[in-house]
Amino acid sequence: MEFEYKAIDNHGNRNEGIIEAENYDEAMRVLDSRGLSPLKISEINNTSPLTLFSSKKVGLSQIEFFTNELSLLLESGIKVDKAIDIIRQSNSGLALGTLLNQISSSLKKGDTLSEAFGKHEKIFGPLYIQLLKIGEASGSLSDVLKKLARDLKFQMDLRNQINTALAYPSIIFFVCMAAIYFVLTFIVPKMAGIIVNLDEAPWYTQLIIRTSNYFNEYQFFIIGSLISIIVSLVYLFQKDHVREWLYVKVSRFPGLGKILITSERIRFSQSIAMMLDAGLQLDVALELTRNTMKHPDFRRDSSLALKQLKAGKQLGEVLSKTRIFPSFFLSIIKVGEETGRLSVVFEDIATRSRVDMENAIRKFTTMLEPMMLLFMGGFVGGVVIVMLMSMVSMNDVPI
Repeated sequence: MEFEYKAIDNHGNRNEGIIEAENYDEAMRVLDSRGLSPLKISEINNTSPLTLFSSKKVGLSQIEFFTNELSLLLESGIKVDKAIDIIRQSNSGLALGTLLNQISSSLKKGDTLSEAFGKHEKIFGPLYIQLLKIGEASGSLSDVLKKLARDLKFQMDLRNQINTALAYPSIIFFVCMAAIYFVLTFIVPKMAGIIVNLDEAPWYTQLIIRTSNYFNEYQFFIIGSLISIIVSLVYLFQKDHVREWLYVKVSRFPGLGKILITSERIRFSQSIAMMLDAGLQLDVALELTRNTMKHPDFRRDSSLALKQLKAGKQLGEVLSKTRIFPSFFLSIIKVGEETGRLSVVFEDIATRSRVDMENAIRKFTTMLEPMMLLFMGGFVGGVVIVMLMSMVSMNDVPI
């Protein structure tokens, strides 16, 4: 069981956080052993029906915040366990608070930082854990965490750019649906009220009025079905295989596909540059980078490239057989191999690809704007035109 607490320590400082215990009494004993006098302890109910939307999953922004804060504290000379406790006490998020409590408990049991983080590899990823091990071995843990925080910030910016490209068509679509709902619910019924014999009205008048009548009669069922579909989709999108399937399908769309493929190239280049810079061997860096890829086809290409690399082939040669890099970037990679500056080359590719993606997003949204406006105008305008034609034809309809 998990308990959220508010307590005061021996110095009078206020502490808040989350602890795990078998029951309420044990939670009290845990706080007492830490020198905390509890003001409030409450059990966290994880069976709420709202957990579908208020997920306990630690987000990318929380990991970036935590990594950056931990880097700053270690750079100031604070020990790892104390730094974790400071971040935990200042954190108010439920998901991150639970994670920090578990990491803190592992450290107090004698685990190293990489071992404590390794118990949550699904959250941090193997790349994060591997770099922590390198930082511990080399005594440069704060520097490694700083690079990880910078990489996480890079991923957040990348995700925000993709979300920006998807936000506009989504807003236009929902505005269009709201306009249609308003017309069918409020406008058409008023027009239908002045028609006595609907069977003698034009076919388009009958169609729109009967559609409106059907919608008004079953609108609660229709709206309930839509809400159920949305809830089901939210649940399904939490499944890895569903997200992968959607990612593959969306990557085939004109314009949007280029944005997603370029984002994969950025993720690959940024990850491998950071690992090579940290001193990892090229085959290990490629293996860990493969796990950061979201597109299953690119992961498969990376696996084949890894096998060929271990067989003794050059990186530029094996990457040329994948779809990750175009020929221009492959020539740069070959130059990096010859000069021994692969990390710098991949950093440069990530920067260039980010500029390419920003241009692709700009073109995509520029083309999408008139298309969505045309769609909304055509859909809603078609309903309005049918209404006007129906009103004009009323001279031929008995009233």
